[in-house]
Amino acid sequence: MFAQLKSSWKQLAVAAGLLGTVMLGSNAASAAPIGNASFGIGGAFNITSGSNLGNTNSIFIANGGMILVTAADTMDLSGIVTYGQTGTLQDLPSLSGFTPINGYLTLSSGVSIDLNTLAVIGQTGPIPGYINIAGNATIHAPGFDATNGTLTFTGTSSDNNSFTLAVTTSASSSPVPEPLSLSLLGLGLLGMFFVIRRQRNTLSMSAAA
Repeated sequence: MFAQLKSSWKQLAVAAGLLGTVMLGSNAASAAPIGNASFGIGGAFNITSGSNLGNTNSIFIANGGMILVTAADTMDLSGIVTYGQTGTLQDLPSLSGFTPINGYLTLSSGVSIDLNTLAVIGQTGPIPGYINIAGNATIHAPGFDATNGTLTFTGTSSDNNSFTLAVTTSASSSPVPEPLSLSLLGLGLLGMFFVIRRQRNTLSMSAAA
């Protein structure tokens, strides 16, 4: 009876391990960060009355935040970010007192960007003037894991306060398997150890006979 129970546990461990291996492979396959992507956004913006691009501390997106994809992606997101696609961009009410903004950029295809950090690279004014802002971002896209990237906002007052926004990715680290999958894989390895040891014992007994 004990021998049968022990054998059943071994078989269960092997089956669980095989299941864990399948799940582990499945999770790794579905976890796909964006390797390479780059696209551009265009739109119009406003600044606080009485200020200019050389001293403004705020950026307000015109037309209700509406933006347009002006440079489509030609890499990983080529089928998701296409020329002429629309979306919205949030305001930056305080450059000096910036706090992270979730959903800073959203596109009609489901792509969204969280802006995590922000720094003013340069600004001049009054007219013509320009402002250059950059920050670290997290890019979300259908079918991909959240991926780190960079965002650069360049605005100018020489053509009625228009801006361009460049988005690029940096490949993130490999996905971490879920604890359940690791546990099942561990059970499988344990079961395989018992099976191998049993086979060796059987061979040793046969040789001795």
